[in-house]
Amino acid sequence: MILRRIKAHVEKENWFAVGIDFCIVVIGVFIGIQVANWNEVRAVRAETDRTLELLVPANKLFEENAEDFKAYYATTKAYGETALRAWEDQEAISDVDFLVAAYQASQIMAGTSEIEVFAEMIGADNIRNIKDVDLQRRLQNYIINPSNLSRTDDVDTPYRQNVRRAIPFDIQEKIRIECGDRRDDILRAVRLPANCNIDLPIERARIAAETLRTRTDLRDDLQWHMASIQSVLADLDNEIARNQALMSTIESYLQ
Repeated sequence: MILRRIKAHVEKENWFAVGIDFCIVVIGVFIGIQVANWNEVRAVRAETDRTLELLVPANKLFEENAEDFKAYYATTKAYGETALRAWEDQEAISDVDFLVAAYQASQIMAGTSEIEVFAEMIGADNIRNIKDVDLQRRLQNYIINPSNLSRTDDVDTPYRQNVRRAIPFDIQEKIRIECGDRRDDILRAVRLPANCNIDLPIERARIAAETLRTRTDLRDDLQWHMASIQSVLADLDNEIARNQALMSTIESYLQ
């Protein structure tokens, strides 16, 4: 219709009318493009909001996992403190308890965190489209600095490897069977028993414990290992605080 009108005005050399019709065409195209862009922005915003909403249950799972980590490593730390006392004082604990503590101090676990996955799903480009600058910064931080829950490098120290070379395998196997990781299906958590009573022949335990006590290098390795555990526990507190700050920002943004 508009093209026929322009053609008619051209034939009549009514250039003013041609100009008006041309402006109408340009403005119409511009408005059409703008509407399409606005719709695209709204669709992206809606998709981003949906992904942000999914972070709420992911946050709950993260905090549960972080608390499980703290409980687990608090237990290994307690075993480590017991083993160190036994290295310093031969009469402090029994041979069996020494072997158990030395082994259990080397236990580690790995977890998962979905928050970085959702942050990556939103994508760097869409994160930049979020108007809340503080939320942008916090989401980008999760992409650049992932959670420590999935990493075991910090606690997979030489002590873990060396003490398992020193303790006879049959004793290790008995400790694992009687007192290894236990999965709590109700809490969906992995627990390390805080107490472990195993039955070993007295002479077998005595020989293995005496051999272990001569390894002062393992005592030094354990001190390093425990320092690493303490660092992990501190990092977990920081992770929880970072996560809570992110969730608070998201909740304010979605309101």
